[in-house]
Amino acid sequence: MKNFFNNISATIAQMPQWGLIFPIFVLMLFHYFVIFDKNKTEEKPELNAAPTENEMKVFQIVNELPHNSKVLILVNYGPESKYELESAMSALIGVLAEKNIGIAFATMIPNGIESTFTAVEKSIENGSFGKERFVYGHEYTHLGFIVGGNVATYLIANNFDQVKERDIFDSSADIHQPLMSEIGSISDFSAVFEFSSQTFDGVPGIVSFAVMLKDKNVKKIAFCSSDMLSAYIPFRGSIYLDGLIGGFKSIAVFIHEFQSSFNIEKQYSIMSKILFYIIILVIFSNLTRIAKKNKK
Repeated sequence: MKNFFNNISATIAQMPQWGLIFPIFVLMLFHYFVIFDKNKTEEKPELNAAPTENEMKVFQIVNELPHNSKVLILVNYGPESKYELESAMSALIGVLAEKNIGIAFATMIPNGIESTFTAVEKSIENGSFGKERFVYGHEYTHLGFIVGGNVATYLIANNFDQVKERDIFDSSADIHQPLMSEIGSISDFSAVFEFSSQTFDGVPGIVSFAVMLKDKNVKKIAFCSSDMLSAYIPFRGSIYLDGLIGGFKSIAVFIHEFQSSFNIEKQYSIMSKILFYIIILVIFSNLTRIAKKNKK
């Protein structure tokens, strides 16, 4: 048995590390097109995950938002987290629209502007979207890119009357934005949602915002990418964060809960397989290093 493993190690040591990528990629494609396609007619892929206690808290916050209220959505992620967070934002937009909740968007990084409008379009195009009309300036608005990191979070938390003066199209909030004419300060929002894959000086954006918000009674909910989850966990259950949805699995559960017509199960199944093969690639890479080290 020992000789068997030594032979495997010797073989791996002789292979260039990049040479492992091709067989893993072929294996992944084979698994998807042969095994997955064979099974998909027999059984629909499932998430196999019940909502956690923390996720249920977020569902409760969203469900308890008053009809005709207003919320602020901060977009703080770039292309690296678009796959995870854009669909979740689209699902949230759908459930808010059904309750006639006005939405003000603001982006903390330039890439967020395009992603916001894409999420709105995806939500409107979804067959389960509950409104016949979703009018810019009335049902939703976009305040544009707010530059400055912690300076931007301070402005949003304490000087929102300055932030809301003009929208992304340089229109006056009071004249051209009926939705924002009803908002005097941040406390006029029922909740603030952040879709995040970034930090400001090492602190998650919504946490910085919540600290600067002080004692204003506004619910603060974070949706974060998988790689940001550990940054948010210390603040879960604290005075700085009312709810947290983080990581692709939790995002998938949220989308399934609020937008069941969206085929998130298949996407989650594919993403899970990709992550599985990435892990295999990492293991083989480490075995290569060990084998080469032993060879020396």
